[in-house]
Amino acid sequence: MDEKDIGQNIRQIREQTGQTVTAIAQRAGLTKSTLSKIEKGQVSPPISTLVRVAAALQVELASFFASSKPQKTCIYTPAGKGRILTRDGSRFGYAYEALALEMPGKRGEPFVLTIRPGDPAGEFAHDGQEFIYMLSGSLAFSVGDETYTLRKGDSLYFNASQPHRTRVIGKQAAKFVCVFIDDSSSSASLTPTRRPTRRGRPGDSLK
Repeated sequence: MDEKDIGQNIRQIREQTGQTVTAIAQRAGLTKSTLSKIEKGQVSPPISTLVRVAAALQVELASFFASSKPQKTCIYTPAGKGRILTRDGSRFGYAYEALALEMPGKRGEPFVLTIRPGDPAGEFAHDGQEFIYMLSGSLAFSVGDETYTLRKGDSLYFNASQPHRTRVIGKQAAKFVCVFIDDSSSSASLTPTRRPTRRGRPGDSLK
């Protein structure tokens, strides 16, 4: 599924709920022009931006990637066959491989993330919780004022509303499982309570 398909799904959801581009853009912390470009498939937004749009529409992130196929009750993803959401990962710092987008009603959104040496550092904050499990490479992962050195087999679980930062250690790419977990009582997944921040990343242009 490309940016145009994602944008069409976003527009369809918005129109079905009778909401304007302006209203959703304001709620998501975006400009009207940016949201309009996303709906037209003219930009490739990072996951953090799509999370904010999903929260503004009060839907699951997976609904942006939905197809006409029947809903599944089990998702099997062979190694390396997850859906790549950010093909230009070097631009935003992350390459996202989604592992269970088509599973409806889930409270967690699992990805395999890859960060390469030289990718720009960033700072993030959003609602919910996160679980990290390192697969390969080394990563300096900061949560609040604490910094942890994560290597293969290490894990980290934290409140994602705290500012968190990533930086690759060494010359090998860092690959890890990341699960975004919705801890709210609402049906919307990954609903941010405040606008995420991304420092030092070109993705800032999408805010």
